[in-house]
Amino acid sequence: MKNRQPEFLKKGDCVAIVATARWLNQGEESKAKELLEAAGLIVEVFPEVFEKEFQLAGNDETRANSLQRALDDERYRAILIARGGYGTVRILDRLDFTKWLQRPSWICGYSDITALLGHIERLGVAGIHSTMPISFQVATKEALDQLVDSLMGKHTHQQWNSNYLGDLALSGKLIGGNLSVLYSLIGSISYPNTSNSILLLEDVDEMIYHIDRMMEGLRRSGGLNGVRAILLGGLTQMRDNTLDFGFSQNNPFGETAESAIIRVANSLEIPVIPGFPTGHQNDNRPFYHGMEVELVASNGTVVVKYY
Repeated sequence: MKNRQPEFLKKGDCVAIVATARWLNQGEESKAKELLEAAGLIVEVFPEVFEKEFQLAGNDETRANSLQRALDDERYRAILIARGGYGTVRILDRLDFTKWLQRPSWICGYSDITALLGHIERLGVAGIHSTMPISFQVATKEALDQLVDSLMGKHTHQQWNSNYLGDLALSGKLIGGNLSVLYSLIGSISYPNTSNSILLLEDVDEMIYHIDRMMEGLRRSGGLNGVRAILLGGLTQMRDNTLDFGFSQNNPFGETAESAIIRVANSLEIPVIPGFPTGHQNDNRPFYHGMEVELVASNGTVVVKYY
C-alpha cells in the first residue's frame, strides 16, 4: 500500500515551527518566517523553540507537549522542525498521533528528524526531508524554493549528475535520511518499512569505520531487506584515524565513507547512486519521504520523479 499523502498547502494555510531537539536563538527563525510568509503562508513560531536546557529546547516533556499541540491542531497544515542535533527520539514514545492521523500535516526536517520521519512512515504517512529554519540563512535558493514547492505540491522531480555511469530504471518508495539516526532506530517501531524501497543515506562528522559499522548493522539486522537502490546524499566532514584528524599516528581505515557503503551494498547486490543534493550542506534539497518514485539513471544523469 502507498503511504498517505498530507494535503498540499495553499495560500492562507498555517505552518508551525516547533523544536523537537535543539533550540533556536531569538532571530534565527526570522528567515524561515519571512520566506514562508512571502509564499502566502501564515507562520506561527512556538515559544518553546527558544527554551534552553543544555543542548535541548527544554526538557523532554516540554518538547513533546509542544509538538503534540501542533499535531492536534488542524490549523497547522505543515510542521517545520526548527533544528536537529539530538533529542527527537527521546520524545517519540510520548506522542499520540491518533488525532493527527485523521488529517495529517506535512512534517519537515532532516538529520535528527530522520527519527520522526521514520516513525510517521511506519504509521503510513509521507513527510518531507528538508532543510530546517536554523539553516535558512545559508541554504541555497534551490533548497528553499524546492521546499516551498514541496509544501505546495509543485515539486515533481529531482535531477542531478552522478559518478554512477550505469543504466538503471526502477520504482519504489523513497525513504531514509541520516545513517547514524537510522542505525539507532534498528529494531524499533520507528525504523521505516524498507519493502520495495529506495534508501537515501547521508551523514556528517563521522569516523569512516563508524560508517562501515553502521552499514554492517543495517545489513545484519535486515534493515536493508527490500531496498532496491541506495541514493547517497552528502557525506560531509568524514574523519579517519590519521594525523590530519588529531590522532597520534596514521592508522587509516583504508576506505572512504562512500566506498564502505558501496561495499556493503554490493554484497546484497544493491546499486548505489551518489550525488543526491541533500544532507548537511547548504544545497540541502528536499524529497518526499515515504512517497513512490520512479528512478532513472543513464550516462551519469539521474532523475527521481514523484508520483
